[in-house]
Amino acid sequence: MSTARPVTLAQLLAGAPHLEYRGCGPDTLAPALVVDSRRVTPGAVFLALTGATNDGHAYIPQAIAAGAAVIIGERARIAELDHPHVLLEDSAAAYPRIAAAFYGAPGEHLRAAGVTGTNGKTTTTYLVAAMLAAAGRRHIRLGTVDNWLVDRTEPAAYTTPFPIDLQAQLAAARDRGGTDLIMEVSSHALAQGRIRPLRFDAVGMTSFSQDHLDFHGTMERYLEAKRQLARDHLRPGGVAVAAVDDHPACRDFLAAAPDGSRRWRASRGADPDAEIYVVRRLEAAQGLAAELRTPAGEGLLCSPLVAEYNLDNLLVAIGLGIGLGVDLKTILGALQGCHGAPGRLQRVALPGAEGPAVYVDYAHTPEAVERVLAALRPRTRGALTIVLGCGGDRDRAKRPMMGRLAAAADRFIATSDNPRTEDPQQILDQMLAGVEAADRPKVAAILDRRAAILAAIAEASADDTVVIAGKGHETYQIHGHTPHPFDDAHEALAALRRRAGAALT
Repeated sequence: MSTARPVTLAQLLAGAPHLEYRGCGPDTLAPALVVDSRRVTPGAVFLALTGATNDGHAYIPQAIAAGAAVIIGERARIAELDHPHVLLEDSAAAYPRIAAAFYGAPGEHLRAAGVTGTNGKTTTTYLVAAMLAAAGRRHIRLGTVDNWLVDRTEPAAYTTPFPIDLQAQLAAARDRGGTDLIMEVSSHALAQGRIRPLRFDAVGMTSFSQDHLDFHGTMERYLEAKRQLARDHLRPGGVAVAAVDDHPACRDFLAAAPDGSRRWRASRGADPDAEIYVVRRLEAAQGLAAELRTPAGEGLLCSPLVAEYNLDNLLVAIGLGIGLGVDLKTILGALQGCHGAPGRLQRVALPGAEGPAVYVDYAHTPEAVERVLAALRPRTRGALTIVLGCGGDRDRAKRPMMGRLAAAADRFIATSDNPRTEDPQQILDQMLAGVEAADRPKVAAILDRRAAILAAIAEASADDTVVIAGKGHETYQIHGHTPHPFDDAHEALAALRRRAGAALT
């Protein structure tokens, strides 16, 4: 990676305490900054980081051999080094600010909104991006599915990029005329300080329920990570908005916003004093419709999205759009045609063929499973089937909860998700352990996910609904550490074709 302007070590390390230069000085130039020794190019500055599984200091010899001109590392981890280097106290803590400085602090030149929440982040970013596009703003959207960088789509490796990649993306987008940013901010990223020193004009929280306890340990620490977005990353006078009807934690998120900021509650009807409020629900042949009251005035919301949780996402998105300075008419016009994100209650259909209504959804938490079934139940004339697995090497405590909630469907086919390094059968057994005895007759276990999808669609009637949950937009299934091609929507369409072919014979 390179930067468009020369950066000195002094500029790179501004504000870092207790610096000690050895064999180099503040005026030494940093033409490239890398944190992976395998990416070192001649003349680069190598920043050694101490992580949860790897210590970059162990790779200093490789970085030097590859041509690193200067090493930046921690005083406690570099004893003797006969090579130009800079010592500091905590390189991991300094990393986000160093990355921002290297790229000229691109976030300071962007109007920015960030959204967090257990569920709903991706959909909300797509909604806000639609508003920005309708307003003619050249924008950046960062998140789980992919990244939109002003005029192109790029793959997303993480929900929230790590500092050097994040700042590089923002700088590249800024250099191509980007003016606005909407991004998902995960609890992992907040806890690890990845987005420092970014500040947002608007921040939002869509929901809060159990997830990621393998990382955070407790729900209290999980919520505290979410609260950081409002407490530490909101610009003075900025907007914090949260969906408060079903999630008391969202009120805690708003309370964390600094004094002087605008705190906007978004309510479907439970809180009449909410700043963003559904005054009246309207009938809609497809999707959602409602009369709204907002800080920018009153208006009519019409959206092709379905489900109460998507109404929460829409209301939060409206608050973020207002916080970014988009006018309400443009916001509501954009939402009228926005179908949200791929793999979020995504309908899969075979034109001209009779068959069940089939949806692919990313629901991979207990609350998300419960909500997707609640959303589809009133739209189902016949039976409701869910195909669901749980990811390996992730929060094990939620598996029996997800099994119990999935069994609320008329049929539950338990299957494999991304087993990673765990035994898929053991994951499935842990899910089924949560199913109550009365529900066990309607549960089937089909470990092979392709076979599970095929069975669910083949055995459903034309009036039934099948939801394939857990993976959503993902186009792979991870066994061990290796991703293998697998797309739920593709598999569902293949199963519908096979069903249609069988009906013709």
